[in-house]
Amino acid sequence: MVFGGGVRRPLEVVLFCAVLYNENEISNPDKILEENFGKIYIKSEIFPFSHTTYYVPEMGESLYKYFAGFKYFMLPDEIVSLKLKAVEIEDKYLKNGKRMINIDPGYVALEKVVAASTKNFTHRIYIANSIYGDVQLMRKGNTFEKLPWTFYDYTLETALSFFEDMRKLLKGHLDG
Repeated sequence: MVFGGGVRRPLEVVLFCAVLYNENEISNPDKILEENFGKIYIKSEIFPFSHTTYYVPEMGESLYKYFAGFKYFMLPDEIVSLKLKAVEIEDKYLKNGKRMINIDPGYVALEKVVAASTKNFTHRIYIANSIYGDVQLMRKGNTFEKLPWTFYDYTLETALSFFEDMRKLLKGHLDG
């Protein structure tokens, strides 16, 4: 990349994955993550994914979710290749053409939390290769705050605590 004139190099961000899985079909999602993204550095509590039935027709009833963070610092546009890798992993664990695991890579920046998506929507920004960036939380004062479109599970206390811990990790790395 060439940076000059008024173009500023972006700050590094830190990788996380939001992991939704059918516990009757996937016994150890951590193993899948670590084989593909590296050692998990920090993890939120695992919680039942019961606030919506959106994924039930595809993934079944026994759905659980958590956030896994990695000590993996990168430039924000690397999220594209990581989301494409996640889609490949999901395809590997299809059962009767249906996903049993949904992995949404994202990143924590000092000022926001961004999830990668393959689906366009009014508030999502196209990055590259059919991948969109979806700002889920924004920094206001000393906390992350939700936006009108923020997924419910990103607003849970376990998630907010996880993202604060990831931000501290990033800040320590950037302050180096």
